[in-house]
Amino acid sequence: MIGKKTFRNKDDDDDSNLSSSSDKGSYIKDNSNKKENKNLIDKSKPNKKGFNIRELKAHIKNKNNNYNKEDNSKTEIDKPKYTKLDNSDSDSDSKSSLSNKRIKKKIENNKDKDKDVSAQKPNKKAKKEKEHPEFTKSAKINYTLSILIPSSIVDNAQSKELRTYLIGEIARTLGIFKVSEVIIFHDKLKDNSKDYINYFIKNLQYLETPQYLRKTLFPMSDDLKLSGLMNPLESQHHLRKDEWSPYREGCVLDRPVNGEYSWVNIGLNKDCKINQKIPPRTRVTVKLNESNFDPKLKYYTGTVVSMSEPFIKNGTYWGYVVRVCETYNDIFNNSIYKEGYDFIIGTSDKGENYRNANYEKKKDFKHCLIIFGGISGIEGMMIDDEHNQINSKENVGKNFDLYLNTCMNQGLRTIRTEEAILISLAVIKPELDKIKEINY
Repeated sequence: MIGKKTFRNKDDDDDSNLSSSSDKGSYIKDNSNKKENKNLIDKSKPNKKGFNIRELKAHIKNKNNNYNKEDNSKTEIDKPKYTKLDNSDSDSDSKSSLSNKRIKKKIENNKDKDKDVSAQKPNKKAKKEKEHPEFTKSAKINYTLSILIPSSIVDNAQSKELRTYLIGEIARTLGIFKVSEVIIFHDKLKDNSKDYINYFIKNLQYLETPQYLRKTLFPMSDDLKLSGLMNPLESQHHLRKDEWSPYREGCVLDRPVNGEYSWVNIGLNKDCKINQKIPPRTRVTVKLNESNFDPKLKYYTGTVVSMSEPFIKNGTYWGYVVRVCETYNDIFNNSIYKEGYDFIIGTSDKGENYRNANYEKKKDFKHCLIIFGGISGIEGMMIDDEHNQINSKENVGKNFDLYLNTCMNQGLRTIRTEEAILISLAVIKPELDKIKEINY
């Protein structure tokens, strides 16, 4: 329903002059029962239906002006007021001047400290590469060390977690004493329990592989689910991106080429080009042609060499090789060395005292092999082998150049194989270095 037309009072502000006769005016509802004052438009509480367009604009301007004034008054209250001290109050003036001076000194000192700290902070972009890390500089070694471990020591572990951790500790022992080859002798337990030889081999190989090659060489597997429980090897050939070495481990990339060459991932920001065509996903040892990092190069170049070359020429430990033997004769028939093993040492609690052993009789050896027994000892391992002609424990010692007891006067009934490996290598390795005249 449309109400009657009503005009504004003359007592109101000049806003009423803004409306002309041509305007439609403002309309309100005609309620005769209500007071007449309600028909008038109250400027302090405007009703949108009671204004024309020009009056509404003027009202909004006035409202905004009042709002700005209130804001200004609030900000002035919030601002801290500073009052000047009277000259007559000398004590307070001196105190304030001293405090101001101290504050200024503190600010200046803090600025100087910030400058010093910023000067000391290295620039991340200008990060310098490390040349030949200290732990890779070792004495040249003129012999190799191999050990034989029975697979039953892993089968006898109580849980998968303990089994995995045990393998990690064995791998670290091999790295500490620079063992070049690990032979896993496959001796099954008599109670027909589950065989974990493949689990043993895969985890040993996984730990020995540099981190930047593991994703390529070791796809997802149930055998590696608990590999995080093993402590990292941190071997001398596990180089980082900012560490330079003339040799690096790499993996051939699956990249199409138009010639007799291949691209190799060597763990640096740039790949390496070798002058050989090798199948993809093959692990290789590369000797680089460059002598240091060069940001101008598009790629590095190198040649494939033997895995033992960095160890023999520079003394840099380059990991171990894992080999499996089903019989005792396979240990010697399938040796990775053409000359075979010319110094064989057996360890047993029935052997002679290691202090009385004559190492000098094998002074000119090149490849040493140390054999460890399993749950039944080295005697039981050799007698149980069907292909072996040894029938009695008394004849076991005749198969070795030295038959040693490396832990005399032991306080326990038995010593576990993983314990015997650590004890024996700690005793035998210094004697081998001594007769080979290796200077540390």
